[in-house]
Amino acid sequence: MEPEKTGRHLFRQLLVSLVAASSTFSSGMSLGYSAIALPELQRANSTDYLNPDQASWFASIASIATPLGCLLCGPLLDKFGRRIALLALNAPFLLGWFTLALTPSPTNVPLLYLGRVLTGLGTGMASIPGCVYIAEISDQRLRGMLVTWPSIGISVGILIVYVLGAILPDSWRLVAAICGTFPLAVGLASIFLLYESPVWLASKGRDKEAERSLTWLSKVTPEQIQIELNNMKPERTSGNKTTSRPQLASLLMPQAWKPLLILNGYFFFQQFSGIYVVVYYAVDIIRQAEVTMDAYVATVLLGVVQLVAGIAVSFALTRCGRRPMSLLSGVGMTLCMVGLAVYLQLEAKIASIPLILLVVYVVAGAIGFHTLPWAMLGEMYPAQVKGLAGGITTCLAYLFSFAALKMYPYLLIMFGTSQGVFYLYGVVSLIATVFVLLYLTETHRKTLQQIEHEFLHMP
Repeated sequence: MEPEKTGRHLFRQLLVSLVAASSTFSSGMSLGYSAIALPELQRANSTDYLNPDQASWFASIASIATPLGCLLCGPLLDKFGRRIALLALNAPFLLGWFTLALTPSPTNVPLLYLGRVLTGLGTGMASIPGCVYIAEISDQRLRGMLVTWPSIGISVGILIVYVLGAILPDSWRLVAAICGTFPLAVGLASIFLLYESPVWLASKGRDKEAERSLTWLSKVTPEQIQIELNNMKPERTSGNKTTSRPQLASLLMPQAWKPLLILNGYFFFQQFSGIYVVVYYAVDIIRQAEVTMDAYVATVLLGVVQLVAGIAVSFALTRCGRRPMSLLSGVGMTLCMVGLAVYLQLEAKIASIPLILLVVYVVAGAIGFHTLPWAMLGEMYPAQVKGLAGGITTCLAYLFSFAALKMYPYLLIMFGTSQGVFYLYGVVSLIATVFVLLYLTETHRKTLQQIEHEFLHMP
């Protein structure tokens, strides 16, 4: 029977979840930074001018380093623990932001790329630990809400950098310096406030430490502690012996490879439906969509909408399943992208329509495809391979992201007009909706052990 949680223990879960989710603030800032820096870097009379090819590399090069960060984080997460991984990811962010802030003028392009590579590396390292840690320390009743917090943290970071860009439109170096203060603050908070995940400690046989962590995070009686610890350990085979196998071989377990295929498919459609293209090229997309509002102000509006929608989703997921939210998201994204493409072909136009469609598109993405794949990283993989499987999944996700971002300028050239690109994103969103309908597994109101058991016995 699930132990009753007191207000004090719930507060502790909320506090450590907030700290863990804050590790993704810098990820969001890195994602949104190119949108506010590129207009100045591409201004013809700027001393920091980048040509179109250099600008596309500036926008996308972070996504090349991000997969490496994902692969580094996986072993770090599994071998040294969730807390150490959450601490370590702040280092490349600090180095990257201050490299950008201290880049001399006229711009040293290699240094500019190095700063973006370092923040991309940090983004990869931040892609898994928060989701995994929160899923493992949170009460089942709260998990649906809390696992979305790292995604909300990304939205907070995007909004912060958009606001800074609107306030300081010609000061991308100063914006980078301000962004550099965030990983420093989050790192200090992590040192003093985070306890190691009891699930990870139990999986390593460190039962005494797991017991202390579990007691701090949850109200459990002495009789319940051993039951909880046994439930946290890897699934046992018949005969009471825990299967011991190398991590790579563990990926061949049904409860590992099945969610690996499903989540990789989800991330593929997330990236090629245009969600992150809108984030990285926000100012350009707004202008291509013929929005009449000031592009920087409209970008901040999109950032606010995405954040508010993400917060609303975190509450909705305590009552709603992942599948219906994902289906609603895919349908909304399809209609908005196709609607935007159709609008641009019309002769009679209403100025507010493209902004409304972009806002609804951002909301549709936030309630599903932008948020849920990251949330489900902490839910769908068994404890013994979470780091490795999560690293592989996020590595592929950011490779998809790099391809989608690098393709965007060339898609504009190939189609000749922006509506062709919007039609493409609409078609991909439609296919993504069908994929979710056919393959996405529901994890709502299930324990991590129940989810693992279902994949183990899934035909």
